[in-house]
Amino acid sequence: AEMARVLADSNHVPLHRLSLLIHSVSIMHKSLDNMPKDENWQALTRNSTNLRVYIMAFDVKSDDMLRILKPSIPLERIHFDSYVTCVSGAVVDLISRQYDKFLTHFILMNDVIDMSAFPDLSDNRNEDPLVLLAWRCTRLSLLAVHGYTVWAHNLIAIARLRGSDLKVLEVTEESIEFDQGELADQ
Repeated sequence: AEMARVLADSNHVPLHRLSLLIHSVSIMHKSLDNMPKDENWQALTRNSTNLRVYIMAFDVKSDDMLRILKPSIPLERIHFDSYVTCVSGAVVDLISRQYDKFLTHFILMNDVIDMSAFPDLSDNRNEDPLVLLAWRCTRLSLLAVHGYTVWAHNLIAIARLRGSDLKVLEVTEESIEFDQGELADQ
């Protein structure tokens, strides 16, 4: 929060890119109470109107991400990489709602050992958070998913929603699941 206040000072040259690395180990040793609040991000973006933020999160719990992600962050790129924790559908949904104007890159990686049971972000809901992300985030040009279940029909929906604007759609073959009805049609 203090860094955001200093950078928001009009005496500083406006920022264009800010990369943040968030790691579970650092969160264990430091409180999230010192993270910038939404008003800090608003002040920073007033002075740096072209600012875009890139967040790389390693093994960060979904509850912690929900506390970190403030509406006024001009988030352009986010990369989740985990070995222990899994990103929740709620975090993906929040990202698609809050950052629909800026988000261009979304990378979701889960380096699981058990290749037979990937987490499913849809949580048996009718609306898959990745499909909603593709629908809401009209600037999305890169979507990569490794180690999470992606249903084949949702993958098709994502490709159709973003069309040729989606330059990279990368999904591990083992992540793709088919409904039983789809398998019969194949």
